[in-house]
Amino acid sequence: MEDLESFKEARLKMDPTARKLSSGQWQQAYEAHLRAKERVHGGRRERSDGASASKEARGHSGVRPRRGASGRVGGGLGPLRRQVREQTGYADLRLVVDLLAWVAIALVVLKALVPLFFNSPIPVSLLALLNALIGVIAVIAGRLLVHMLIDIPDIALYRLEHRAEPDFGNAEEAFEATREAK
Repeated sequence: MEDLESFKEARLKMDPTARKLSSGQWQQAYEAHLRAKERVHGGRRERSDGASASKEARGHSGVRPRRGASGRVGGGLGPLRRQVREQTGYADLRLVVDLLAWVAIALVVLKALVPLFFNSPIPVSLLALLNALIGVIAVIAGRLLVHMLIDIPDIALYRLEHRAEPDFGNAEEAFEATREAK
């Protein structure tokens, strides 16, 4: 994204509630976006012999890792998820989801412990413990699902921003690509 208007368009596609932002808030969001983008891309430094640090990390052969059908490099979504969550605008929502999940787990466990304190027959106590285990698993699965739903707009925005930026190994490749594009 090169200017504020394209940033606004991309952000509004991902988050329609951003229409409520004032022009000053848009400017602050755009500046924060540029700082984050600089921080992300600032990690790539050129070595003195012209090869990039990413080639050094891959090894000396210069062969790029092969992408799978999903378009991911072998490392998985862990680094992408971590990076997106560091730059998310939904950190407070994520905190609320986590707190509600912990409260729900506590309530499920307390509900299972009540029959154990009242000299209930063993089958009733085992059934209560089994129900509690299923309840805790359901709460954890629900929490993970909600976190995944929260990540969807951020990951889509990240991919939209980084789709047009090719990862060139050195300046010569970048020059050739821009020359061919003209």
